[in-house]
Amino acid sequence: MKHTQLSILLISTLCCSNMAMADVNVTNVELGYKAYTSSTKTDNKGVFDQSFVKLNHLAIVDWGNYFANIKLENPGQWSHDQSGQAGKTTLKALNIIEYNLGTTKFNLWGQNFISANKTVVEDNLYLGVSHDVSLAGVSINYGLGANYTFASLTPTNGEFNGMSGYATVLNLRYPLTVLGLKNMLSLNYEGQFDRATEHQHLLGYRSYGHQIITTLKTNISKSIYSKLHITHFDSWGSTPRGGIEYGVAIGMNF
Repeated sequence: MKHTQLSILLISTLCCSNMAMADVNVTNVELGYKAYTSSTKTDNKGVFDQSFVKLNHLAIVDWGNYFANIKLENPGQWSHDQSGQAGKTTLKALNIIEYNLGTTKFNLWGQNFISANKTVVEDNLYLGVSHDVSLAGVSINYGLGANYTFASLTPTNGEFNGMSGYATVLNLRYPLTVLGLKNMLSLNYEGQFDRATEHQHLLGYRSYGHQIITTLKTNISKSIYSKLHITHFDSWGSTPRGGIEYGVAIGMNF
């Protein structure tokens, strides 16, 4: 019931954001498939290849910017896990707000990410400061903040709720044209440091963990685009022992 209420709240927030007047206001939906290397599956028995659907929204306004997405992995439990059983369906949601601090290029930064399925729930809330800069055609955004986490693990009835170290992000974006098609190459690093001991023990993490996502987005037309991604995990999410995920998606702007 709590998961359902949270899902409704996140979806309502995403939809209501369209009401704000924005200099940039983009919504898109993506259908994709992600997979893991064989060594990643060997080291992390909870991962499995699966399809996903994702809804994204970006608004850039005079006071700053807002980004949100909701991702449903393995909808309908169509894919099987490593034991041959119907794999879990997982809901993931990301919300990012940056409030401009005058003309300094610094921002008050808030970011929340939640992943929830019938086995595990983890929510990480970052509060801190970010900064925007451009260098040699590369758009750079980086931030540092405190991390508040709540998590639960059904098989052990374990829970954690409290401060869990700090987090840093680095986002790079570089536009390029190949064979007449406009592309966006991006790299997104997210790291957590000095996690609380209880947080580590609950989810099998180490003190430090990260994800590094490299994405190539190609505009096929004004409204249709494709994405290729590869992600390196270290003590993160369903890959507490680290590994590599890769995938493809097709998206539509509307």
